[in-house]
Amino acid sequence: MEEIYLSAREVAEHINSKVRTIQNWAAAGNLHQNSQGKYGLISAFKFKVGAIAQDLEKTKVLLDEARADYEGEYRSARNRKAIAEADRHEVLAEIKKLELEKLRGVLIDAEKVEETWSNLITTCGTKFAQLPAKLALQLSGMEIPEEIQQLLTDVIYECLSELGDLSTVNLEAEEH
Repeated sequence: MEEIYLSAREVAEHINSKVRTIQNWAAAGNLHQNSQGKYGLISAFKFKVGAIAQDLEKTKVLLDEARADYEGEYRSARNRKAIAEADRHEVLAEIKKLELEKLRGVLIDAEKVEETWSNLITTCGTKFAQLPAKLALQLSGMEIPEEIQQLLTDVIYECLSELGDLSTVNLEAEEH
């Protein structure tokens, strides 16, 4: 995939990090920077995903160590502390996993989904509410039930087709 170069602020917004972090990563050679001083979004994203994956692995090791300490019947204060620390790391790992899924586009903001559904329902209701006014004059001059049925069918399918073409609906979580 071809690298996308943006300002440090823009890259930081896209991957939910700080501008200084982006600059530090570039200085350490962990992400691409072009001759105009722009930073690579793709390399920043890959580096952050790798860092999260490393954190998850460290957390798994700590969790396994704490559980090993817990195996015995005697629960010393040290064991209780280790278990609490492991639990804390497990929760942090779960949070990082959710952040990673959000970055990958697997998770979608519930408010955005609710807003999109609300807009779709409103649009659908409006389109169908307009049908009587749109058809009243045409139907008043028709007498053959088959023609009336065909006109209604055509207009309803046209309306549903328009609703099906709402390809501009965007459920991706916004990172701002």
